[in-house]
Amino acid sequence: MLYFANPLYLIALAGILVPIIIHLVRFRRYRKVYFSNTEMLAELQSEQRSRTRLREWLVLAARILAIAFIALAFAQPKIRRDEQPSLTGGTCVSVYIDNSFSMGNEGTEGILLEQAKSKAREIVAAYPSNTKYQLVANDNAGQRRRAMTREEFTTTVDNLRLSPHTIPISEAMSKQKDFGHIAACANTHAYIVSDFQKTACDWDEIGTAAEHDTNERDNTQFALVPLSAAGHGNVYVDTLWLDTPFANAGSEVRLSVKICNTGNKTVEELPVRLSINGEQKSLATIDIEKKSQATANLAFAVSETGTLNGCVEITDYPITFDDKLFFSINVKPRLRVFALHGDSPNVYINRLFAGDTLVAYTESPLAEADFTFNDETDLITVTSVGKIQSGIAQALATFVTNGGSLMIAPPSDCDRGSYNTLLSALKAPLLDNWVETSVASTWLNSEALLYKNVFERTDDNMELPNVNGHFTLQITPGAAAEPILRLADGEPYIVAVPNGKGVAYLFTAPLDPKYSEFVQQALFVPTVYNMALYSRPLPQLYYTCGSEDMIELPTAGQSTPTLSIAKEGEVGSTVVNIRYNNRRAYLMSDATELDAGNYRLSDGKTDLGISFNYSRTESQMDFFADKELKTAIKSMQNDNIELYDSSTKPIDELIKQRSGGTSLAKWCVFAALLFLLSETLLLRIRPRKRKGQG
Repeated sequence: MLYFANPLYLIALAGILVPIIIHLVRFRRYRKVYFSNTEMLAELQSEQRSRTRLREWLVLAARILAIAFIALAFAQPKIRRDEQPSLTGGTCVSVYIDNSFSMGNEGTEGILLEQAKSKAREIVAAYPSNTKYQLVANDNAGQRRRAMTREEFTTTVDNLRLSPHTIPISEAMSKQKDFGHIAACANTHAYIVSDFQKTACDWDEIGTAAEHDTNERDNTQFALVPLSAAGHGNVYVDTLWLDTPFANAGSEVRLSVKICNTGNKTVEELPVRLSINGEQKSLATIDIEKKSQATANLAFAVSETGTLNGCVEITDYPITFDDKLFFSINVKPRLRVFALHGDSPNVYINRLFAGDTLVAYTESPLAEADFTFNDETDLITVTSVGKIQSGIAQALATFVTNGGSLMIAPPSDCDRGSYNTLLSALKAPLLDNWVETSVASTWLNSEALLYKNVFERTDDNMELPNVNGHFTLQITPGAAAEPILRLADGEPYIVAVPNGKGVAYLFTAPLDPKYSEFVQQALFVPTVYNMALYSRPLPQLYYTCGSEDMIELPTAGQSTPTLSIAKEGEVGSTVVNIRYNNRRAYLMSDATELDAGNYRLSDGKTDLGISFNYSRTESQMDFFADKELKTAIKSMQNDNIELYDSSTKPIDELIKQRSGGTSLAKWCVFAALLFLLSETLLLRIRPRKRKGQG
């Protein structure tokens, strides 16, 4: 649709009458010249008259058009698309600046976040000073949701920094729509300034929201303003895990670290450093192919108990937020083993644990046991017990569910009903018949957790125990069991039953040389010792900043109302509330704004190490190109979304085209100059004289 910004200047079109009048009146005067013979002059005048008249008409047309286009230029003609709304009723301007970590990348004009802030300033400068403004960012504070003046907007933009938080594009657009309704503006111009990382662009959600938007008053026009990085890749520490599920004083902890390379170049001999409590403990170098990943293996010796604050670090530029991965390991002073027995203790269990300085060993008859040990004991053994009371069975099942390990070796004359009550609570196979026969063990599950790093290799000549009597097992619906050792008749000798956070180990033959050679073989030591060693696996090594997941604390059963959290190496702490559920304590990881790092949780008596890291979502340097953005916009079938290519035109010019249409004034000026030049050339061109004419 064509319209004029200054239609009064169209009055100047009356000026075209001036050259018309001049052409008609012809102020030129003729001078009489006397010739003796005018026959030749009459012939010449007749021949050139048509040529002269054509030139005069062309000059007149050039003058008329020049004056007309000059008048049109002052009238400011513009073309607006039919779907563009008018500005009647006021306009609000909302700018979303993506300040996620990926915007710390370098572009052709510097850091992307600084480019985004510059674009935002240009946007607000292109609107009248009385416009209402809103700034949306990933860590949107309350003051950014209200309408701001230009000065407030500019100040807020200047103070914007990179944030670990990310929000999808659809959420940013929703906030911009809401602002237009709250500010009661007839039109809302929304700008999204971002690198358009693929992990944040949920085009399907945007398209679905547009289809279900029935608000007739919504007149929000969105403009996507993409910023492109200069092609740098990113190398980052992705994840970390321990190769052994335990850590105790005197042991060596081996860990693996996955390093990713998103760039188009191979990274060679990248140093990977491991620090524990601020002291470098290990160093490895790795090569990573382009668009690939590699694993670095590191190790350190545990020389003391307590909290181990670890950090794995690389060096990479310009994206640095993911160059470190923090983790915490809380090393317990000693393993705790509680041996329950019938009439007399099991001598082989006693011999294995009682003399070990790394184990706190206690034994008691089942009838005299104190069941307040649940939250501190690692392994409970039940041997030579004839009958298990229902209350005790429930306490043992709860112990396993909460993360403990339970070893059960029933005697041949046990009360199977009482044992099956416990096994049912553990969702384990039930004891069936006692078979009085001698059977050899023929198969060992060397891949089971109990035997991790125990065997360098296994072969057919490995010494396995024979049994002189055993229970058969009845598999019930819902029961789960992993065979550890199997007999020649197909029945298991040892099974592992996971339940909740713990595991129960069931022996189908008593731990007595009368029924089994197992207690006299070398295999007995790693099998039973690892039941205690691998009990209560280490808590999660680290958590993600801003995650809504609950963090279980190993302070279960204690009614501590609050905990304080302090970053290692810094002064001061923050009090955080915790929640209790089924005697377990939970910390909400988003309860406070935490930076990545190692922290110390304290209840005033004991400390616990806990670590947080930034999400690696922003580490993926995968962005939408302009062509892909155009395709995405087209697929959404939303006429209110367009793409701004600020690299071809200044942002203020694009905005003027958006709010007022495309101006034709400069083309009118060019046309006026063209016709003035044509007039000059027509006046200077003289008709050629024929040969023989004077």
